[in-house]
Amino acid sequence: MNNDKCCGGHSQPDNKIEKKLLELEDSLQTESATALPVPVSSQDLLSLNRQTPSLKDDMFYFSGIALLAFGILVLFNHIRVGTGLFQALGLTGQGFGFIILPLLLGIGMIVYNPKSKWGYLVMSVSCALVFYSVLASLIMSFPPMSLLALIIMFLPFALGGAFLVKGMGGPAGIEHRLRNQGLIKTSVDKAK
Repeated sequence: MNNDKCCGGHSQPDNKIEKKLLELEDSLQTESATALPVPVSSQDLLSLNRQTPSLKDDMFYFSGIALLAFGILVLFNHIRVGTGLFQALGLTGQGFGFIILPLLLGIGMIVYNPKSKWGYLVMSVSCALVFYSVLASLIMSFPPMSLLALIIMFLPFALGGAFLVKGMGGPAGIEHRLRNQGLIKTSVDKAK
């Protein structure tokens, strides 16, 4: 026969466990009565909710950034870039050789005498002039489009900006963050 058995058919360790559980229940009941010494109002809960960023705010913030990036992509996709070479310099567009000749002359001077300062000067000025002429000759324009296409093209900018501001907590949230970073001063700071 087992010696752990007691008169109720339960073993002694089972009785000890039940006794500990009852003590724990009693202590929890006494603690729960004194757990909230300060009454919490609904306004306090709302202010706590606004202070902690939520997943919803993060989703608005990052979707705003994504929409702004998409808007830039759509805008750049509609801009057409063409060349009107030498129109910025007043030439007719047939005189590219006039800029290449000094470049070739500078390269020839450097090959003949690698220590020639004039060769490096002529070559660097010619390279700068070629670079400038290529950049200055770019013409950016919008192709003809309907008003609806223009609205659809700029719509991601409006939505992205709105989502970005909403994700940052609205105008009050942006002002709060700027104050915390010291970028704007409050009336109390101005008085000091």
